[in-house]
Amino acid sequence: MKCPVCKKGSLESEDVIEGLKTKACRLCDGRWIQSFQYWKWLDKHGQKLQELPAAEAGESPCDDSPAGKLCPECGHFLTQRKVGHGADFHLDRCNCCGGIWFDKNEWETLHSRNLHDKVHFVFSAAWQKQIRDEESSETFEKRLQSILGPDDYGKLKETTVWIADHPHKSMILSYIMDKKT
Repeated sequence: MKCPVCKKGSLESEDVIEGLKTKACRLCDGRWIQSFQYWKWLDKHGQKLQELPAAEAGESPCDDSPAGKLCPECGHFLTQRKVGHGADFHLDRCNCCGGIWFDKNEWETLHSRNLHDKVHFVFSAAWQKQIRDEESSETFEKRLQSILGPDDYGKLKETTVWIADHPHKSMILSYIMDKKT
């Protein structure tokens, strides 16, 4: 089996974590995980671990290769999906055989963040919608800050927290909405 990224290296068997057999490229440090191997590992060892923030994880930089890739097993194109949750890279998956390609340090990053037991969700519509919603919210917040300026944006955020925690929140919001000023 040839590497789908560097196309020079052969993929060699290697356990990336106890009980999970992978095929690794020694030239680009990418990793191929066959679908059945991932599911077998997940059934036996995959604990549902709480996600860790990037700051606590101590991650190595990933080499997310954006070029299209062919499945090393069946030759079909791999589809890319954003990982999100603070991981700024994509995973590549074969829609035919279900295998997943991890560029250099991607598996390690997911493992350090306790996301390695959720890889199968990355390709779901719900996961991708959550990423789009988070990105949309971030874009809105940045736009709002650029319009209001940092001082007024800070006041707005403080006020929002104050209102959210206030026992008479609905009265305050009614008052604000009723004012025509």
